[in-house]
Amino acid sequence: MYTVILGLFYLFYSRFLSGAIPDDFLKSIREEDPSVEVVVDLSDNFITDLSSSLTTFTNMNLVLVDNDTTSPVPEELCDTDHNGWVAGMVGQVRNGGALNACDAILCPPGSYNKDGRLSVTTGCNVCTSCTTFGCTSCIDETLTNGNKVCEILNKLFTKISGRTWYNNGNWLVVGKDRCEY
Repeated sequence: MYTVILGLFYLFYSRFLSGAIPDDFLKSIREEDPSVEVVVDLSDNFITDLSSSLTTFTNMNLVLVDNDTTSPVPEELCDTDHNGWVAGMVGQVRNGGALNACDAILCPPGSYNKDGRLSVTTGCNVCTSCTTFGCTSCIDETLTNGNKVCEILNKLFTKISGRTWYNNGNWLVVGKDRCEY
């Protein structure tokens, strides 16, 4: 007889976490059973780097979108030993012929996806205003050019986590006037 442990950690929108994910993060679970399914949502914090100690896990759904992640996802997290990561998306993306399976964990700088990561059906779209890994929105450069008010409002929305607002419709939507936010 065996026990299946499912680890669920939701720390999203907290803005309390900053810096690199420490090497001892989830150490007790890693030591107990690294094959257990672990769901960790650290989105919308100030996480800058991922720990390579996470390579111990083979079945993790790690959500890191909209952080300040500036270092690439460690390649070891995207190899064939980690096909189960992100609900199996790492393996599906690799098997689908994507150049970088790590994009299934976080879209690279200069791109975005509404989920902050590539999927089998939706890629990471080009966006010059995204300067970190895992962007979920893009400030439309054509909308802001020549319109200082829109530029300021869009930067404000992004900086103070506007996507968490109850009424956040039409912000950063291409072609929408600021009066329609």
